[in-house]
Amino acid sequence: MFTPVLEFTLPGYSQVLPTEGEEGEVRFDSAAYNGRAKLGSVFPDATPALRYDRSDTSDPSAPVEPYLGVAAVADHVGDALENPASTYPTKADKNLPGGEALRPMHRLAQAAGALELSRYNANSRAKDSACGSPGMPGKPGPDDLLDCDEFPMASTYEGAARKDYEGAQYTDEFSVRYIDRVENQEAGRRLNGWYDNDRILNNDAFILVIGD
Repeated sequence: MFTPVLEFTLPGYSQVLPTEGEEGEVRFDSAAYNGRAKLGSVFPDATPALRYDRSDTSDPSAPVEPYLGVAAVADHVGDALENPASTYPTKADKNLPGGEALRPMHRLAQAAGALELSRYNANSRAKDSACGSPGMPGKPGPDDLLDCDEFPMASTYEGAARKDYEGAQYTDEFSVRYIDRVENQEAGRRLNGWYDNDRILNNDAFILVIGD
């Protein structure tokens, strides 16, 4: 914890006027499972946010090498946050977290320990089960390059298997959608890199911001 001390010298006055600023906090930590940044410090009072844009589309003809966008994921997440009842699995009163600081998601770092890995795998299995269910819309044909994307992600405590750990009230409190495979995987790479570089440790709160 720290409290800055501010000193003001006013013209015409010989006295220095000290005052205390607002108390704050800095976290100094290490995490062996962070591939890029094992040591670091953050201001934990802020809720970190990763942004995906609906306009961030892939461009296979970009100079030098193809540009990989994340628009398909941004569309899915944006729709899930704005109108969760319209997503699959269907649930009239579905209310998904992760879009605002007062209702964040929490990182589930599968490399943090055996319990974390088990829950991460449970999230993935629950997602796969929903994607393969008879009512799942938009199933790909044999030549379609699609992935089944989930929100909240398997790398969060709010993932598809949350009901198994926190109660039946979380049944179907997630969204799955078949989307472009390239953009889905690019979004995953950006997310994992951001977890490391912005020091989002296991159980840290964060949100996704969807732009146009």
